[in-house]
Amino acid sequence: MLSSIMVLAIAFLLGLLVSKRALRPLHNVIHASKRIESGDDLKKRIPRDVPNDEIGLLTDTLNSMLVRLQEAYQHLNEAYDVQRRFVADASHELRTPLTTIRGNGDLLKKLWSTIASNPNHRLEAHHMDLSLEAIYDMNSEAERMTRLINDLLTLARGDSDIVMDKKTISIYSVVTEIVRKANLLPRTVEWRVENIEDLIPVQIHGDSDYLQQLLLILIDNAFKYTSSGCVELSSLQKDGNVGIRISDTGIGINSDELSKIYERFYRADISRGKTSGYGLGLSIAKWIIEEHAGSIEVSSKEKEGTTFIVWLPILVLL
Repeated sequence: MLSSIMVLAIAFLLGLLVSKRALRPLHNVIHASKRIESGDDLKKRIPRDVPNDEIGLLTDTLNSMLVRLQEAYQHLNEAYDVQRRFVADASHELRTPLTTIRGNGDLLKKLWSTIASNPNHRLEAHHMDLSLEAIYDMNSEAERMTRLINDLLTLARGDSDIVMDKKTISIYSVVTEIVRKANLLPRTVEWRVENIEDLIPVQIHGDSDYLQQLLLILIDNAFKYTSSGCVELSSLQKDGNVGIRISDTGIGINSDELSKIYERFYRADISRGKTSGYGLGLSIAKWIIEEHAGSIEVSSKEKEGTTFIVWLPILVLL
């Protein structure tokens, strides 16, 4: 009888030891799950020291889930950082014209309040000059704000996955219209157009208005950053794609900055403060190109110039 009790006690202790050892990986899984729930550290992983049984497969599954959660959390943080930087930059760019408008408004209010409060005050020429100068500044800053807001709206449409009104169009018609509009842009250099007749038989699938906006951005930038020499537009075809090349002999871009030029509000240090703009044009251009399943190439050398090539897939050759 005593021996039976001893055998049962030993069996119970052995069973308890074996079950505790067998359940230890499951306790690790539970502990890791609680850590995931609290969000303390997504870099940690569940130790994998069990065979390929059900608990081992569960461990692998949870570790894979942790990897995906960590990547999603990282992408979310990066998106928030970009959004915060975007809002800060937009606020900064809007604050400058608003400050100018408010300052000129206060000047006009003070000037004309003084004149209105004193009927015997004689309106002098310099009063009118100050008023006209203030009105000109206010109008100029309002135009700047309008351009900025239009650019921000374009980028917002891109972020909201707007569907462009694409159809079969002649790239030659798009380019000839851009050439006409480019002739009206302010510039101090020669404007050349080469071999665009090669585009006559080329049809593409796209939105004419957005493509014109894309090319105008690149041409306008070329004019802004080129003080001597020329800006040239030409065409080429390769591997079922049509290319629109815009090259200039301007200030160029540092090789370290080429990878950043499509970032919103980014402007190379060499041009910051010397040329007008907000650093949104190339971000818009890149979005338009991507929406047309195209690509863009850029090559540049400081003090020698920059060349952009916009590649678009050819739909058909007439």
